[in-house]
Amino acid sequence: MAVASLPLEEFDEKFLTCPVCEEIYTDPRVLPCLHTFCARCLEKWRMGEGQFTCPTCRHQVILEGTDVNSLPPNFFMNSLLDFRALHKSEQDHTHCQMCKSDAKVEGRCVDCSFLLCQHCIAIHSNTPVLKDHNIITLRDLKNPSSRPKYARARYCPRHTDQRMTFYCQPCAKLVCRDCTITEHRPGPDHDPQEVSEVARKYKAELQTLVEKTYDTDDALNRAKETVSQEISSITTNCHTIRKEIKEHFAQMRAKLDEQEKKVTEKLDRMEQNQKEPLAREEKELEETIKSTEDGLKFSTDILTRGNDVEILTLRQQLEDRLNVLSSAQIQHEALKNKISFQPDDKCSNLVECYLFLTDESLFITEAPVESLPTTVIFRPRAGQDLRTDPQVTVTSAEGQYAKLDTTKGSDGTFKAVWRPQTSGKHVVCVATGGGVTGGGSLCSPITVDVGSNNPVLRFGQKGSQQGQFNAPIDLAISGDRLYVTDTVNTRVQVFDLTGKFCHSFSTTTIPWSLAVHIDGTIVVKSGNEVKKFTPSGELLYTFSLSEYCTEPYGLAVQRDGRVVVADRGKHSIFLFEADGTLIKQVGGKGEGDGQFNDPCFACTDNADNIIVSDRLNHRVQVFDKNLMFQCKFGQRGFQTQDMRCPIGVSADNRDNIVLSNMGGITDGVKHDKKLQVNRPDGTWLSTISSDGDKLNLPHGVAVTEDGHVFVTDGNDHCIRKYRYM
Repeated sequence: MAVASLPLEEFDEKFLTCPVCEEIYTDPRVLPCLHTFCARCLEKWRMGEGQFTCPTCRHQVILEGTDVNSLPPNFFMNSLLDFRALHKSEQDHTHCQMCKSDAKVEGRCVDCSFLLCQHCIAIHSNTPVLKDHNIITLRDLKNPSSRPKYARARYCPRHTDQRMTFYCQPCAKLVCRDCTITEHRPGPDHDPQEVSEVARKYKAELQTLVEKTYDTDDALNRAKETVSQEISSITTNCHTIRKEIKEHFAQMRAKLDEQEKKVTEKLDRMEQNQKEPLAREEKELEETIKSTEDGLKFSTDILTRGNDVEILTLRQQLEDRLNVLSSAQIQHEALKNKISFQPDDKCSNLVECYLFLTDESLFITEAPVESLPTTVIFRPRAGQDLRTDPQVTVTSAEGQYAKLDTTKGSDGTFKAVWRPQTSGKHVVCVATGGGVTGGGSLCSPITVDVGSNNPVLRFGQKGSQQGQFNAPIDLAISGDRLYVTDTVNTRVQVFDLTGKFCHSFSTTTIPWSLAVHIDGTIVVKSGNEVKKFTPSGELLYTFSLSEYCTEPYGLAVQRDGRVVVADRGKHSIFLFEADGTLIKQVGGKGEGDGQFNDPCFACTDNADNIIVSDRLNHRVQVFDKNLMFQCKFGQRGFQTQDMRCPIGVSADNRDNIVLSNMGGITDGVKHDKKLQVNRPDGTWLSTISSDGDKLNLPHGVAVTEDGHVFVTDGNDHCIRKYRYM
């Protein structure tokens, strides 16, 4: 801030306090980094060293002389100190420091550093040796425009009565008039010029540097603002991550609680199974004991009374009964099995654990369910000689046979993952190809009952009320929300993942397919248009498909907002920019790579690859994000892994592909309506057909992160939820 613009009330500690001693400056000196400190403070700070660091910014300072007096004074700060002294003299009613009278102070000589009364100011002005001194009066102090002309004069250290009014440029030094004719006489090594002329030149150069520094300062402030924003973004991001961590561990605790409940319930069942035969045996023993003790009491009473006639009369009867009672066989077999609990410390799944009986060699960790993985565990008996890893074999009631490879755990057990494909009775065995002395089976087989993979949730019925449907066709999941196209009711309905209705919004025309973009917006194929909505259902934009498509059906959205549309009429796939500009079309009716016969739905995986259900070719085709053909898989057939009119398609976070199959009849043979799970490379993994609540007209599918799949049923006007992983 310029001296001229500084208000009087700011001549105080706000500007004039040394950062080191925190007192008013005394002989302020400027460091090369432009920070100012008292000379005495700097002397203490440097501790006699000629090289030290700035107390504020740690900039390195090297003294040119023997002490801090070689550092330039802060003229600006000295001027402020002079103004402050004059200003305070008026407030404190200070008296003249020159004549020592009680006269009121009216000004200050910046050369003598004396506060002066009006009389002494006149003497200064009329005395030849003093007339060039700079005097600032109270009137000048109250008029900021007159302040800049007042500044402390610097006197020559060699000619102490001479002001330094010249500047020797080769020496870069202020000199007085006498110096210009002695040590700094003009010549090859010296060029003294008047201060005002040199200052004018350097002032222009410095002004250019000031402007450049202003630019740097602006850039620094912009960088600081960016850093502040980044710090703020880190805070926001960490807040979000902290919330995700909290939710994650809450889910883990919920899973642990659920697993604890399941294991405890299994323990209860195992306890009951162990106790039931023993309880029956205990009851039988109690009845036998009572009968025996009753017979003994009766016989003892007869013998005690000693009535010979009575004894002889009942002898045969007593003898027969006592023979029966005394010859009773006790057939109790000591308890051999105890229930053991084994957590799997080596398993990445923290909730993995199992219960077993101590003499069980072969057991299954949980009740098996069609299409879902369960673990078969074989525990070799002590001394059993295994030269190769055993193999688990499973035979279904229909005679279907499967072999499962095992892996050896750190606890010495062998484990195999079994994903049964049909419900009903299955026989599980463990065998080896000659690895055991004598060869053959390693233990007794067990028979297990595989349950049907029925829906874990079903909601909806035909109607137009909230939560009701009229031909739901497609659905999509984003976070904890499920979006469903309610076609005949021309709306999209939104639910949570438990089936609880949240809200709905109108699409005006029939919504057939939809997808949720990573930014949360909802893209809907409605009529012959693609419409984009906010999560709350506000329409953002629309583009028409009529120019390119004849029968658009399903759509998908890539991470960059590009839209994929399947067209049944042209047997083609279209790729559009987010604004509706056509990028590419592939297809045409046929069975070749990249050709289709009634393509219906499409989805994208984590890499934005495009996965299409090629319905009447009974297969799935995969393209890269730019619609270049990659691979195909699937075929028509009657085996569990075969396809029949695949329609809905969705990829999970592991890039597994989940399909719905509409089924049908071929040569009088019925194909089941089912769900299928394939690995990313197309390898078949499992099939869900459900023995109970069977699919009627499956269409769109959407998967959750926890291994469940939702599927629409247009004929039953409902949504079903299955576990598939």
